Amino acid sequence: MQVGIKFSLAVHIMLCVAYFREEKVTGDFVAASSGINPAIARKLISQLKNAALVLTTAGVGGITLARDARLITLLDIYEAVSEEDAMFRLHKGSPSACPVGGKIEAVLAPRFARIQNDFKKSLSSVSLADLLSDLG
Repeated sequence: MQVGIKFSLAVHIMLCVAYFREEKVTGDFVAASSGINPAIARKLISQLKNAALVLTTAGVGGITLARDARLITLLDIYEAVSEEDAMFRLHKGSPSACPVGGKIEAVLAPRFARIQNDFKKSLSSVSLADLLSDLG
């Protein structure tokens, strides 16, 4: 669940679809807006479609939001393009006899879980409509 560039690109795509809703938004359109290769844009659009966030029409029909922008959160978008389930991964194989290595998982795991939960809660509090209003 590492936050990478795919997330910001997916948000960019979603904002394009919402902002330019009166125009025909295509993979090439969002690729030009975000400065990425159209193949990458199409892959992200496919992931957003699979997560039921956008609808696409075959050919050059365009992309539309699958639901109201107020009902789409950053968490929805993040989960659509995230490839890992855990934000943090704990290393394995520390010697149990070591005072640090023997307790590292017990020390870190609950804290990492809380941080990940807080992260998701923060993302779920921001809607696509919030971001649209910031665009002006």
